[in-house]
Amino acid sequence: MTAAASLPSRFRDGWRRDRFSVALVLIALAGLVWRIVYLVWMRNDAVAGVGTAYHFGALDLVDGIGFYTRPDFFNPTGGAPVAAYPPAWTIVLGGPSALGLRSWFSHQLIASVIGMATIVMTGLAARAAFGRRVGIVAAVLAACYPFAWLYERELLAEPLAMLGTATTIWIAYRFKAAPSVWLAVALGAAVGVMALTRSELLGVSVFLVAPVVFSARAVKLRRRFRWLGASGVACVLVIAPWAVYNQSRFTRPVPLSTALGSTLVVGNCPSTYEGELLGYYNLACALFLRGIDPDASIADGQYRGNAVDFMKENRRRAAVVAVARVGRTFGVLWPNQQMQFETERGTRTSVLRLGFVAYWVLLGFAIWGFVIARRRKVAVYPLLAFPVVALLSVLVTVGTVRYRAAAEISLIILAAVAIEAAIAMVRRRGEPEPAPKPKPMFTRG
Repeated sequence: MTAAASLPSRFRDGWRRDRFSVALVLIALAGLVWRIVYLVWMRNDAVAGVGTAYHFGALDLVDGIGFYTRPDFFNPTGGAPVAAYPPAWTIVLGGPSALGLRSWFSHQLIASVIGMATIVMTGLAARAAFGRRVGIVAAVLAACYPFAWLYERELLAEPLAMLGTATTIWIAYRFKAAPSVWLAVALGAAVGVMALTRSELLGVSVFLVAPVVFSARAVKLRRRFRWLGASGVACVLVIAPWAVYNQSRFTRPVPLSTALGSTLVVGNCPSTYEGELLGYYNLACALFLRGIDPDASIADGQYRGNAVDFMKENRRRAAVVAVARVGRTFGVLWPNQQMQFETERGTRTSVLRLGFVAYWVLLGFAIWGFVIARRRKVAVYPLLAFPVVALLSVLVTVGTVRYRAAAEISLIILAAVAIEAAIAMVRRRGEPEPAPKPKPMFTRG
């Protein structure tokens, strides 16, 4: 008999919780160490692409420029309002920048700390849904899986989005276990924060929050509607300061960002409807449009209009292009070419190749984990909401691997279910079979 088994049940449960917490912290610290090692290894590789906008945006924020353009050759006076991306990640990087942590490496370290927090929340979310052992396996996967850490060096907003995803899943399963208005409010607030990180994640309110709240069948329907309303109010209150701030800067309302129109344009033009860029994007498609208003809120509508007109004119190709986008995003079409495209942000091909291989392996386990979860009658729609949002967001925009980043947490948790089941199966096979009970020598009769 072990020391834990000899304790009273309440002390034994507490000991197990403490053991889980200790293990989770150690895994998270190991994940942080690995992330720092990776940053040091890649320290001579420049960051490119969207990550540079977040880096300099954070510096502008603390230098008093705020969400406006700096003076440059093309705009000597500067001062044009900027809302190309939602503000959450810029603000997160801006806080430490105000304390003097302004370098590329400092910002990457901040992103790695966000990654460490994601490891913890992924473990907690998996435990809330499937138990402690699955939580530990999920934390290990979040610490090791390349597509959970490579965006941190690239300084993209995806690490913060993944932290929001894991936190939202954790709250959702806690709500399912013990429904309350405060957990409904927490769900709404979490979705608001995610929307301020990646705009499309606002769709989680439809595919996760509403189903989770209405799944509380022990609660009267009228109360569930009130809880859903409270959740929506919390989400709006989180987004409102940014939306109101933009109302004072732009001609047209900008609740989250002005990026949708330009994203549609670069993904819907002749070069992305055929050839090697099929389903991807081409920045030149936006650069050479004429008559675009300097006000970004008006330009966003103009870009959308151009993209919609092009899609209508080429609707016969729409299905083919949509399949190509989904295939690129979810790693099943032209993976070698997509790896080369993904290097544009400064990550080496070898790292991306490792990520693709790990993704395919985890995908197989995740499918198996989904089947196991269904057999155990555990609700999986809180996990499936994020892949659905990713799928819908790329159907008409751009096919790129980073657009599925929030769905990676769901992949990790479902894969952890299957891996834990496989480990349990191996353990059972290794245990000796119990000795047969001796037959009685005499029987009544």
